[in-house]
Amino acid sequence: MKAEVKDRILDIGVTIISKKGYNGIGIQEVLDEAKVPKGSFYHYFKSKEDFSIQVIKKHSEDSLVYINSFLEDTSLSPLQRIYSLFEDVQKTYIEKDFKEGCLLGNCSTELGGQKTCFATTLEDEFMKMENEFSKCLEEAQTKGELKTTHPTEELASFIVNGWEGALLRIKASRNLKPMKTFVEFLKTKILI
Repeated sequence: MKAEVKDRILDIGVTIISKKGYNGIGIQEVLDEAKVPKGSFYHYFKSKEDFSIQVIKKHSEDSLVYINSFLEDTSLSPLQRIYSLFEDVQKTYIEKDFKEGCLLGNCSTELGGQKTCFATTLEDEFMKMENEFSKCLEEAQTKGELKTTHPTEELASFIVNGWEGALLRIKASRNLKPMKTFVEFLKTKILI
């Protein structure tokens, strides 16, 4: 039961921080939404900062499950898995009316320069994402689908950095053009 309460609080935190950011969230709002007393919150989290770090990790964990549902889909070639992921991401942003962005990207711009604990946590989570792309790219190289000799770690870093940048621009421009441009460059210039 206790794990369920903590997970519910974290899920609510992901939703609210995705919409309002760290500085726009109050603990009471989370407690009201979760229908738990303040003492319960401090049973699970030392502070708002600790809560937010755990929210970032929870979001990242959920995102990796989503990403890997594409990158590990052996019914498609490795590069097609990557492109399929980005097609689905575009659908998600249309459904969300371009409002939320990526929690990791949003928190990076809001919190990355504030405290080392936030910067370190965010970088660790981005590295996990890069690792998953790198594994898929290694498979593409092994199968001869990816001809470039660039290290897969660098390509994966480029993908995550470009993806995050495209998501920031999508949020600002409220259209898919930044993501479409990013994917087109991946297909025609980078992952060849």
